[in-house]
Amino acid sequence: MQVRTEPDLIRRLLLARGADPDDTLDLNTLYPPLGPQGMLGMREAVEGILHAIREQWPTVIVGDYDVDGACASAILLHGLDHVLPVRSIVPDRLKEGYGLTESVADRIPADTKLVITVDNGISAHAGISKLKDRGIRVIVTDHHLAGPTRPPADIIVNPNQPGCPFPAKSTCGAGVAWYLLWALHAIAGDRAVSTSTLESLLDLVAMATVADMVPLDRNNRVLVANGLRRIRQGLVNPGLSGLMVHAGVDYRHITEQDFGFKLGPRLNAAGRLAHIQTGIWLLLSRDAQNIDQWSQFLDTMNAQRKSIQSDIERDALEIVNSLSMSDDPVICVGSDRWHSGVVGIVASKLKERYQRPAFVFASTGEMEQTAQGSGRSMPGWHLRDALALVDARHPGLISRFGGHAMAAGLSFPKEYFNAFRQAINQVALEQNPLQGANPLQGASHGNRFAEQVWCDGPLRADELNLEMARSIQMAGPWGQGFPEPLFENDFVVMGSRKLNGGHWKLELALAGNIVGNERVEAVHFLDGRETGEIPEVGTRIRGRYQMGINRWKGRETLQIQLRQVMPSPAPEIGKLPVSSPAWRNPAAW
Repeated sequence: MQVRTEPDLIRRLLLARGADPDDTLDLNTLYPPLGPQGMLGMREAVEGILHAIREQWPTVIVGDYDVDGACASAILLHGLDHVLPVRSIVPDRLKEGYGLTESVADRIPADTKLVITVDNGISAHAGISKLKDRGIRVIVTDHHLAGPTRPPADIIVNPNQPGCPFPAKSTCGAGVAWYLLWALHAIAGDRAVSTSTLESLLDLVAMATVADMVPLDRNNRVLVANGLRRIRQGLVNPGLSGLMVHAGVDYRHITEQDFGFKLGPRLNAAGRLAHIQTGIWLLLSRDAQNIDQWSQFLDTMNAQRKSIQSDIERDALEIVNSLSMSDDPVICVGSDRWHSGVVGIVASKLKERYQRPAFVFASTGEMEQTAQGSGRSMPGWHLRDALALVDARHPGLISRFGGHAMAAGLSFPKEYFNAFRQAINQVALEQNPLQGANPLQGASHGNRFAEQVWCDGPLRADELNLEMARSIQMAGPWGQGFPEPLFENDFVVMGSRKLNGGHWKLELALAGNIVGNERVEAVHFLDGRETGEIPEVGTRIRGRYQMGINRWKGRETLQIQLRQVMPSPAPEIGKLPVSSPAWRNPAAW
């Protein structure tokens, strides 16, 4: 069969995502089209840093304990350590919680003259006030949504602060930090930050952008594409390179999925179970022995995280499955036995399984009287805004909160758990975003979120090939807000076997094309929502899948990744609602 790899399919995929194919297919510019000058507070921040350089002020960077925060800290340390006496501090997740808290402010050394926050600070009123009382200047760089009142920082750089005209609102914390260095270079030249330094930090910006799951608007896609291109050329941060070795990632073929599923989780594991400072040291190191040691440590932490997460998921599912039906649209579960560093991942899993927003809480260690939680939302319901409304209606209920539309973190006294559960569900019921892609239905309909699964339609036989898989990969990066193409076809199972973990490996033929020799290798990783046995040889199925490339011993073959398997024939291809039954929230604690 003659293979055809004309660009029509790629152009259609890009157009369906609101992108201009002629513009999007060439992402080979060094910098994104948006310069740093449009960000509110940027010039003032640069002038403040230049003053600190002239006076050689002792400076502290206060970061966050996730991938975005670690990369942002490493970016500023890389950019400033040759011109300033600078060090970094990151909160202890279990003891201090998120951001520049009062306890973190107390740890700032006495001789400090300047504090720069990265990936946090926009809600750190108390901590910043403490620093100001000591006469310390504070520059906040952040990307989280601002609250109703401005923190008492001297300067704020945040694309999401009120009045900021910078259009790329989805820039992550590491991206904002990188833009700060770019602005420093633009004003002070190479003597402050060199062009080569800016270029060398793009791999960290790319990883943070993908791992933090910010929407991949055009500006972010250019940033990620440049970071990936540099890594594929062998121009990679030494610490990141060491982590890639331990994660089994070949730098020549790295993709954005490797950031999200292999590298990001290893860095995050340190912040979840130990301390993210190890990850920052790794990204700053040039010593091969230290890099190997710290990479191995992160690999071990990630394995422990998986084990802890599995135990918590099992407990949480038992709680949910033991309950009767309810009109509550939002999951809220918690336990004294759970690890607060992993609750965000479990919330994501519950959201995916039950197709509704989920909050998961833990209270352990020195904060055993405090419920520390993470929430994950469905499209159409803005999580941080919902928490802000709860906070306004019930002053004192929530101690601290912050986040985005799809993810948020919060804490409150443990005895307020049921009060919070009732308050957040009341807000969800009232807001009832029927207009969105994922409507929260009225009480008479069970208050269910109905997810819309969008497919890009079927592929023809002459499009289902390795060259098309390569073309789709090169048309990326794909990710949050710019989803990787999802296709749907009818297949006949020509061979099947189970892999470790009960996952499937299938040999498929397109329905109507089984007499030829064309076969497609497919893998299907079960996500916990699916039941049933592996399909037998000769079974006709309808599969939703993404194109992939299997690399083994220098050889590349097409391997599709099945995301959903259904009987064939199935419902009409297009937007396909998927919903789950209503359920009862537990009165935990």
